[in-house]
Amino acid sequence: MTDAEIAEKQTQLAAERTKLERERLEFEQKKMQRLTIAISCVAVVVSLLQVMVAFLQSRLTTAQTVERFIPHLEKQETRDAALLTMSAFIDQNFVTQLAERFKATVVLETLKEKGSEQEKTQASNALTALDISRTDLIGRIFSPDKEVRIKATGELVRLWIGDPKVVPEVIGAASAQLGNQFGVVNALVVLREAPSETLRANAPELSAFVERAKTNGPQTSALAAQVIEKSLRGR
Repeated sequence: MTDAEIAEKQTQLAAERTKLERERLEFEQKKMQRLTIAISCVAVVVSLLQVMVAFLQSRLTTAQTVERFIPHLEKQETRDAALLTMSAFIDQNFVTQLAERFKATVVLETLKEKGSEQEKTQASNALTALDISRTDLIGRIFSPDKEVRIKATGELVRLWIGDPKVVPEVIGAASAQLGNQFGVVNALVVLREAPSETLRANAPELSAFVERAKTNGPQTSALAAQVIEKSLRGR
């Protein structure tokens, strides 16, 4: 083999070594990239698991807190205090939802004054929704349809009677429709079931309405007397 052929072989070997080295480096780089991607995926999975665990723990804490307060939430006279106390321990958004469900406008007014802007907005929206529902429901106790009147009156007594806005709004609506005898009777039924302290808080308007309403007949007069008697309790 001539010197020229030897030199050519050496050049070829050098080129092949360079190629092999380049391929080895590329393989190592790709391996590192795959390893980096795998590590990133694992990190994402771990983060998701941590978030899920935190979420489940939060839900568990919320459930346990609500469970402890259930006896107080079931009673109208302790419901507002229970909801406000709960707001110190669990997510205010959840308390806002509960307060809206229970028609607890006093609680929502309190929540509206504190918390983040988002939480204040949520409480404000809940109050607006309740205002609309309450006004619509009160309007229906004066409906010409008997079934509509009965259903609306029952719902006000059963679900809304703890809302302090019900009494003044019922008085206002009934005072404007004294000629609607059935509606006035329904209004007096609602007022008779209202807390005595709420009746006393609206004493001037209540007295003026009752004086005008009780002349509508024996049934109206009897209900009016019951409302006045309840408003005087505790004095």
